[in-house]
Amino acid sequence: MKLAIAVPLLLMLMAVPAAADPMRVERTDPGHMRALSRSSLPKEVISPRTRYVRSQAVYNLPKGLDGLTRYDAALSRLCQRGAFGQETDGFYWARTPDKRYGVAFSGGANLSDPQNKSKTGQVYFFDGQDSRCDVYVGDQAKLMPHYVGP
Repeated sequence: MKLAIAVPLLLMLMAVPAAADPMRVERTDPGHMRALSRSSLPKEVISPRTRYVRSQAVYNLPKGLDGLTRYDAALSRLCQRGAFGQETDGFYWARTPDKRYGVAFSGGANLSDPQNKSKTGQVYFFDGQDSRCDVYVGDQAKLMPHYVGP
């Protein structure tokens, strides 16, 4: 009978140290959970993206602007002040024998017109995009035979 009591007691004693002494886990320093200090990291230099825009000839005018357009003094003054002009200088352009003109359309294609001075059915030709800007206005229907599409 002593053996019958001793065996379960021995089994209990073997089980108690296992429950009392769990496997120890080594812990790391809690400081590793902090956010990184940005001042200690080298600043990342991101170069600006270069935007490539392909310009496009939209008109081929072998005789120039003569008879197809008229000079507009009011729009030229606005262009010289930066209040009327091309969104991107030379994005659309017209080819003439002596010069290349920037082109913008009254529908808003390449036209910056915050004062709404443009008129429907007009094409605007720009000679320069600075304080010496000259604006020539042509009728789009009259210019269609000279249109060079994409």
